[in-house]
Amino acid sequence: MIEKERSYPLRLLKYEALMERILPNHPKISLIESDYKAWRAGYKGELQTDYRLSFLPEKGFHIFRDLRLADDEWHFQIDTLILTLRYILLIETKNYAGTLFFDKDSEQIIQTKDGQEKSYDNPINQVRMQAWHLKRWLQYQKFNLPPIYHFVAISNSSTIIKVSDRSLNNLIVKGDVLLSRVLHIDEITSNPTFNEKELKKLSKLLIKKHTPHHPDLLKSYSLTQGDLQKGIQCPSCFSYGMLRDKWIWSCPVCGDKSKSAHHKSLKEFFLLISPDIKNHSCREFCMGVSTKTASHLLSSMNLPHSGTKKGRIYHMPPDIEKFFNPAKK
Repeated sequence: MIEKERSYPLRLLKYEALMERILPNHPKISLIESDYKAWRAGYKGELQTDYRLSFLPEKGFHIFRDLRLADDEWHFQIDTLILTLRYILLIETKNYAGTLFFDKDSEQIIQTKDGQEKSYDNPINQVRMQAWHLKRWLQYQKFNLPPIYHFVAISNSSTIIKVSDRSLNNLIVKGDVLLSRVLHIDEITSNPTFNEKELKKLSKLLIKKHTPHHPDLLKSYSLTQGDLQKGIQCPSCFSYGMLRDKWIWSCPVCGDKSKSAHHKSLKEFFLLISPDIKNHSCREFCMGVSTKTASHLLSSMNLPHSGTKKGRIYHMPPDIEKFFNPAKK
């Protein structure tokens, strides 16, 4: 049973907004694009894990995808958590290609691909830390501690895995044997820790305590609003600087007209600048609009808001992608 679905990552939406808005020929474009591709590859790997686990029996397996919980001042994020009456299983997915060498002594992995070597932090340590945080979290929430298993899933089935110590083989799973490894754990763990009522309570609490991450990409790359293009982008020629003519946006470059061209700009504001927007910040980002027009643009979109009249603040919708693209799955 899928208790929590995996939505399109907010981080990727932010990257896509940044690549749209950053000034042409900016010196950090190549770095941003490279990082975006790496994060997107990771997301695709997680989707492969989701597909492979979809063949588990629906009864008895409660699956939480992309779960982020707070442990005191820290947060820990789990790619996939499987909850049963008898145990919990954490899966960290990596979508690395080529040949991977897991070195127990240096606690890193070395990737060899296309004749190039690259090192990464060992994801085994990462998933171990997630298990440590989860134990603390469960104890704080007054739950009994079940066996907590964990391993790293390499989603790319063509990847070659080498290890410096055979004991690591139990912690690294190729994607094509992921399902059988999960079923093996299910077979060897027999004593229940939870009853049905406790499991249901824990399931609800995990979803309630999930706290999505909102990374600040401008801060991450030491960027400011001055590094971004402002104005309304034309949906036809993609130039910035559409003009508001009564109730219509018109493009001075190609002549195209649009009633809703500002939707994309407001979405990008929420993703890059702030989860809250006021009338004056709308005017600054969209450019060329009056106080009255900005008020109409914001109020007509049915955004969540607080305050009244001049003090009204509009807030980013909880599911921003669905809000701005209702037909997109």
